[in-house]
Formats: sequence, C-alpha cells, structure tokens
Amino acid sequence: MSPSRTLPEEPAIRSGSEVTESSGPSLLTLGVDFRTAPLELRERVAMTPSEAEELQLRLMASDEIAEALVLSTCNRTEVYLRPEDDETAFRLALELTFGRRAPEIVEQGRHFVLHDREAARRLLTVAAGLESMVLGEPEILGQVKQAGDVAASLGSTGPILRQLVRTALHTGRRARKETEIGVGAISLGYAVVELGRHIFNRLEDRRALIIGAGETGGLAATALSERGVRELSFANRGDARAETFLQRFPQARRIPFEERYEHLAVNDLLVVATAAEEPLFERSDLERVVQQRKSRPLLIVDLGVPRNVDSEAGELENLFLHDIDSLRGLIERNLDRRRAEVAQVEAIVGNELRRFLDWYRGLEAEPLVAQLQRRAEKIRRREVENVAKSFPPELHDDLHRLTRSLVRRLLHHPSHQLRRGDEETGREHLDLVRRLFQLDEDSES
Repeated sequence: MSPSRTLPEEPAIRSGSEVTESSGPSLLTLGVDFRTAPLELRERVAMTPSEAEELQLRLMASDEIAEALVLSTCNRTEVYLRPEDDETAFRLALELTFGRRAPEIVEQGRHFVLHDREAARRLLTVAAGLESMVLGEPEILGQVKQAGDVAASLGSTGPILRQLVRTALHTGRRARKETEIGVGAISLGYAVVELGRHIFNRLEDRRALIIGAGETGGLAATALSERGVRELSFANRGDARAETFLQRFPQARRIPFEERYEHLAVNDLLVVATAAEEPLFERSDLERVVQQRKSRPLLIVDLGVPRNVDSEAGELENLFLHDIDSLRGLIERNLDRRRAEVAQVEAIVGNELRRFLDWYRGLEAEPLVAQLQRRAEKIRRREVENVAKSFPPELHDDLHRLTRSLVRRLLHHPSHQLRRGDEETGREHLDLVRRLFQLDEDSES
C-alpha cells in the first residue's frame, strides 16, 4: 500500500492495516485536498452529485462498510466510512474513489487517511472552514449539509455518521457566530462589496456599472448580484465576451461603451476591469459627472492593470476611488483577522468533538444502563412482594412508590456517569459494572 501523507499540523496517521485502540467510534476517512494533490489531480477525482451518489451506493454494496458519506467540492474529495473491516474498507474505498480516476494519487501517496477520533475531527474542521484553501469560506458549510442530506436519502449513513454530520454543522455555525473566521472580504469581488457597504451601508437600493466583461469583471458581478444590488449594467467593447457575460448574468443590462459617462451619472458604483493601456475615465470628464450627481457619492473601483481611471480623480469631492492595491490591502487585513481566530475555532472544534465522543460513549453505555435498571427493578419488586404481607393492603401502592423512588435516586448518578463515560477508562467501567452487579444474561432472574 502506498504511504499516506500527513496533513499539516495533524497527528501522524496509521495505514489501513494498523490497529490501535479506538477512543471513539470506528471511523475511516480518506481523501485529497489542495494540500495533498495538485489541481490537475483534484479535477480528475472531483465528482458530480450523481457520481457521488453512485460511489456511495457502490461502497454500501460491500459487507465490510456499515456507513458511508462522500464530500466532493472544487478543492476536495473525501470519503467518510464506518467500516466493519478496516483494511478491506480502506482498499475498496481507495480504489473506487481514486484508483480508477487518478492512479497517481494512490501510487504517489497523494492522499490522507485518518481514523476514529481524528476522522471525526476532520469533518468538524472542514465544516468550520479551517481546511479550506480560502480560510473560513462560507460555502463549505452548505456543501457539508448537502452531502449529509444526500447520504441520508440514499440510506448510506446510519446513527454514527448522521450524528457526526449534525455535530459538524453545529460546529461550523458556532465558528461563524462566535468568532470572526468568516468576517471580511478575501476575494476581489467581495472586497468590492465591502467597499460599497462602507460608502452606502446597503447595496439593495444601489445601481452598479461594470466596464469589462472578462474574468475580473465577472467576479465583481457575481459578488454584487449575490448581495442584491438593485440594478446591474455593463459595457464591453467586444461582442463575444459580452454574450458570455449575459449568459452568466441575464439580469444585467448592456450599454454602449461610448455612453459610459452618461450612464455613470445615474449609477452609484463603478467597477472598471479591462486590459486597456490608457485611462478610460479622465479626471475632467469625471468632474462633470460629479457635478451632475450633485451631492450623491460615487464609488469607483479600478481593477485594471495598468489603471483604467485617472488617479487624480480621487481628489474630487464625493468621489471615492480605490485601485487594486488598496483592495489587496483590505483583503490582507481581513485575512489577518481570520488567522487570529483560528485558535478560538480550534477550541470550538475540540469542544464539539468531545461532545460527539460523549454521545458515542453514551450510545455504548445505554444497553448496560437499561440492563442495570431492569435488574434493580426485578430485585425491588421481589423484595417488596416478600414483605408486602407485613403491611396493610392500602399501603402497598405507597410501598411500591417509595421503593421505586429510592431505586431511581440510587441509580441516577451512576447511570449518568456511565452515559458520559470517560475517554480513557469508559469500557473498563462498563465491564466493572457488569461484574459488580452480575449483569450477565442468565443472572437477571
């Protein structure tokens, strides 16, 4: 078997054939992401929703896999399993997920493998945004939810993976609510939105004009559209890119390039993103636009290199001019804010992982707790029946109520502790209780 790569800042992982004592449910995670494999390999193993469904069904066809979840996005393909047999499940999942699509991933060890509690931790850190190429990205939380919903609809997740998905989603929501891991724009498009909100507070009642229908203009249009800008217009000298832009943004209105100043008078936000060698907006022309607008502010974001807007236009009153360097500065400050939150998010992940493991230990303890309660009830009933003749009949109900209450109170704390368990000695405690109270099947009578 090819060696598996260790993720940065993760504990060493075991190979599929190694066996260690589990501190939680038996889980297996294997996958590739931007840390372990280059883009050309990640592209080959990325799956459409139908392909992910087919993989889960094929995994579940094996008797050696009890539960399965597939998470495939633009930068990761990961499989979460509850195996009946670790080695067989590993080899099958490795072949079906990566071996047939990109053998290099297997041959060169460009994948990671995690087990048990670290496998569970992985999904929590993914949902919290700590494993994304863009730290704290918001989209991954919805992608985890969608993957969980699909797996549940297929019947490929059981109680363990369903609870793990619920815990991961709760972790992701806590991370974004309690920290600033997702605060601040860290892409050019959303940096434009953030600048717009600084100037106008709200974008819903604002008009935006984009000059240039290339990739950069499209990023800005995507961000502005998602944030509900009231009206989106664009101008482009060439027809081919303009048609492509309209296909992506059918709500946008194309205007003649030569009429850009006229339309700028009624727009609030201008994004210029072209490869023009000379400025497309001169100070003198913009001065006339500002006069037409009277006191209404105008935000201009110049994403061109070289710059598409005369830099002296930034001196005009009520005209706010930003170039690509100022946006990069904003993005870097926002990234610093997010990086500062990593430790707090990791603490949330640790807290939620402990809760998941506590839940699992409680799941293990539940049959024993029920057995202990049945044993105590049989003893209580037998002893009450032995002494009932010494009490008047009208007191028999009170006698049962009193003894039931005593048993419940005596067992409440031990039952609670058994359900909570202890990470290191939980199974030993369960075995000890079985021996102390003789909870073998043939000793309950």
